[in-house]
Amino acid sequence: MNSYGDRVLTYHSAEWRPDLLLRILLLWTSVLTMTVWLPFVRASIEGQAYQWTWAGGIGGRGLSGAYWVLPLSVVLVLGLFYFGWRGGRQPFHWLLLVVHGSVAAAVFYAAIHEPDALFFEGATLGVKFSFAHSGPIVFGTVFASAVWWVVRDLQSHRARLAPSWIWTRGKRVRLALIVAIVPAQIVLLRNWGPFGAGAMIGVFLSAWQWFLITQGLLIPGYSRGRER
Repeated sequence: MNSYGDRVLTYHSAEWRPDLLLRILLLWTSVLTMTVWLPFVRASIEGQAYQWTWAGGIGGRGLSGAYWVLPLSVVLVLGLFYFGWRGGRQPFHWLLLVVHGSVAAAVFYAAIHEPDALFFEGATLGVKFSFAHSGPIVFGTVFASAVWWVVRDLQSHRARLAPSWIWTRGKRVRLALIVAIVPAQIVLLRNWGPFGAGAMIGVFLSAWQWFLITQGLLIPGYSRGRER
């Protein structure tokens, strides 16, 4: 390609922004993967006092059992957000499909074979609700949307260059907040967990921390326009 073509390619790469559908998918992924982040944080801090369970009998107590699945899952999910926000580069497409495809498949299977087991329970917050009827519709729609976005994006043949990282004041503030939450998590979750009022505050702080990471820190400056 000539120099003019190189300049055009670079310009369009630098101008890439996630479209509305991708933003919605990544926001929903942040909500969904809270089921990874919260058990990881709580099991790491509370130890044997905290027990977690996923579908298929995967679970553990503190650092025992299948604890190793939690940090591995956190790394994979962070990779999904990193590549998704930074140009939608590979292996983002396949990570997106694996995450939402596996969840949709598990929900459909449970809705057919074990509908009574298809519920969400947050013991600390006193929350428990079934999604045996709504689950297949919601998660099936999300997966179909992810497939449509991936197919459309791959067919666009757009340039997939990594955007420059801009270490803005907003990024520094978010990082400071993420780090500052850690001591509060340790005090609240270790001293008041797993069901006390302090643990409830710790859970809310951990959820906020996850959103600061996945919907803030990992987003290049251009993804939200000009940062302050």
